[in-house]
Amino acid sequence: MLTGTRSEWLAWRLALTSFTLAALTGAFMRFGLYLGFPAGLRFTDVRHAHSHLMFFAWATPALMLCAHAALKSVGRRLPGGAALAVAAAVAGLLAYVPFLLSGYDLMRIGDAELPVSMMASGLNGIVWYGFALLYLWGSRGVRRSTTLRLMDGAVAMLVISTVGVILLMLESMSGTATSASVAANAEFYTSLFSDGWFGLGLVAGLSLAYLSVRSGFGAIAPRWLGLATWSLVVGLTARSGARLLAHSQPEAGLRLVEGVGGLVAAAGWLGLVWGLWRARQREEGYDVGRTVALVALALVALKAVVEVALALPVGEALVARAGLRVVLLHSFLLGAVTLGLAATGRALLGRAAWTGLGVFAFAVAAMVGLLIPLTGVWPAPLVGPWTLRAAAFSSLGPALLGGYALLIGPLRPGSGSTRR
Repeated sequence: MLTGTRSEWLAWRLALTSFTLAALTGAFMRFGLYLGFPAGLRFTDVRHAHSHLMFFAWATPALMLCAHAALKSVGRRLPGGAALAVAAAVAGLLAYVPFLLSGYDLMRIGDAELPVSMMASGLNGIVWYGFALLYLWGSRGVRRSTTLRLMDGAVAMLVISTVGVILLMLESMSGTATSASVAANAEFYTSLFSDGWFGLGLVAGLSLAYLSVRSGFGAIAPRWLGLATWSLVVGLTARSGARLLAHSQPEAGLRLVEGVGGLVAAAGWLGLVWGLWRARQREEGYDVGRTVALVALALVALKAVVEVALALPVGEALVARAGLRVVLLHSFLLGAVTLGLAATGRALLGRAAWTGLGVFAFAVAAMVGLLIPLTGVWPAPLVGPWTLRAAAFSSLGPALLGGYALLIGPLRPGSGSTRR
């Protein structure tokens, strides 16, 4: 089991710090829904600060460390790999306050009004592009392993998603942004960033840390693996691209393209999950990290089923009518992505990377479960003021346990506790 270099450990600790701050912000947001927000803060801005910190400074640095480890596993290196992960975490943290105070709006600084959050997003984008270029350079000419093929698709999705960020920046700086255009551009960026970069990157990390490439899926690679990976890339891009174009061309009949793209993406998800589940390592003895990794993979399968439902008009209407979007979003981003990355971090850096992972997983399950009473599937006679309070208090669990893992973990590799 690896312990990691000091720079890798620093990147991980910064990412874990960011997760804890983002989770606390999410808890603050839920308490604010029924207690009100202080100091003029707005719900939408707090939500943006919460989600962008999770995106920029938690999951992205962790995935960069996965890419770094994937290249090391085939005898290559990602130039400046750990330093890139540190830079991503720092840039994400710098964007936190602007999003918290102004969201996507202009921020008044002295006599000027500036798109500070967009400027901070641009700084993050520079780090992402640098990572993508260095990944291409570091992986050039190498025979693709299971992990590298999956990471290729993840990096492609990272780059494609930035089209939404560029459009947000251009419209903000030119003064042409509207609430509808901001929502459309942000949806394009966030959906591809989370579903593509996070989703494929997560599966790549799990394959590196917990899955065998010598049996099952490894025996089918590279043709099947490449087909499933790039089907997912194409399907997600077509789905989100159609949604973006529908904003300016509502009569263009893009709903069919969106639906077909969603179905292709779902097929890609199911193919990857099926293959990787078959290839999982069967080891004696219990390991909490391996169990959590398999739970994360099962939640990716749930994501595929949801993608099928959303691709069909009846399924999309059902999800919207029942108000299931927030539950499904957290099932994937907190359930699959965060749990999967936490398990992967333990496998690559040592158990001390995330102490108390099993309890954390139960806290995540409780938080997601207590979002269900806020949806339309919960019996109406049982709805009451307690639902908002339950959602708020349950959100403290992952935040506090993330902080516990941060505080109890050693400050450098090879030191301190390695308790489970």
